[in-house]
Amino acid sequence: MCGACGAPPPDPAGARVAGPRRRAAVAREVEGLLTGLRVRAVPGGWTVSGRTGRVVVARTLDELLAAGAGEPDREAMRAAALAAADEAS
Repeated sequence: MCGACGAPPPDPAGARVAGPRRRAAVAREVEGLLTGLRVRAVPGGWTVSGRTGRVVVARTLDELLAAGAGEPDREAMRAAALAAADEAS
């Protein structure tokens, strides 16, 4: 897919993190695990911003977790994010 159609990229966790409540719960959880980054839920994904003003748009859970590339345990972050989304359902 080239992305020209505007469709989001495939997200294996998409069904579990879809919707404003679940997306907000994931944002809160991931923000608590990332050092110095602010995570906000937006329609269709999240934004991750740093102290310098750099903003990354994450349209999938994998992109969100990749925004915190310096974090040591991405699988633990994934598990925590999915648990938060499940609780928000």
